[in-house]
Amino acid sequence: MEEIIEAFRPFVIKTARSIYIRSFDINDLIQIGMMSIIKAVEMFDVNRGNAFTSYMFNAVKINFYNLIRTNIKRASECSANSLNKEGFELIDNIVSEENLEEDMVKKEEKVMLTKALNKLSEKDREVVHWFYFENKDLKSYAVFKSISYRTAVARKKSALIKLKKYLEEMNYNGIL
Repeated sequence: MEEIIEAFRPFVIKTARSIYIRSFDINDLIQIGMMSIIKAVEMFDVNRGNAFTSYMFNAVKINFYNLIRTNIKRASECSANSLNKEGFELIDNIVSEENLEEDMVKKEEKVMLTKALNKLSEKDREVVHWFYFENKDLKSYAVFKSISYRTAVARKKSALIKLKKYLEEMNYNGIL
């Protein structure tokens, strides 16, 4: 039981930090999360075919959601703009699957990468596509193109150097 609790401790702490319930501090929420793990282990049915990890994550989340639901007395007590004990608005603690800033950066990087790839010769673009986009190895590329393996390695290296140069010319400062 201790090993299971320790394995899921980071998840419980992360989840507890994203929750605010009046009169509960972070340690209370972590303790409740740990109790949720114990309860879930006792209730887990091996014969149902569910993945244990998924079951555990869902059990902890559902117990936290139920705790929130039972502790909301009036809608006015739970405002997304109300401050927690550390002085942060609750809206800042809401976990979102979306990250607009990151999405925009990825789109911009994709556009720059596409432009840089289009500047490569057909031969260079082909080896980059083969290796990075199709996830195939250079040995099979060499066989496919009827060239030596060393030639395939040199072609890939040369293509990447050119690609890096083109990206630097566009002031790309990310990590490839």
